[in-house]
Amino acid sequence: MKTKLTVQFAGNDTLTADVEKVAKAALKENGVKTTDVDTLDVYFQPETGEIYYAAALKDGSTVGNEEALYLG
Repeated sequence: MKTKLTVQFAGNDTLTADVEKVAKAALKENGVKTTDVDTLDVYFQPETGEIYYAAALKDGSTVGNEEALYLG
């Protein structure tokens, strides 16, 4: 079974898969390989369109973004 999860807010539809792609792309741009990530928490604020993430790496360190990301 495939699931498509959409957040609807103020007349806008946002696919959660698209939000996840933005966070993963930001990690990659910052030199973090997905194979080094243990867990990735992604936070989407539909009222502003801001995306934040926090990744726990397998070596015990964490990385995240301080400046908001947005869907392209």
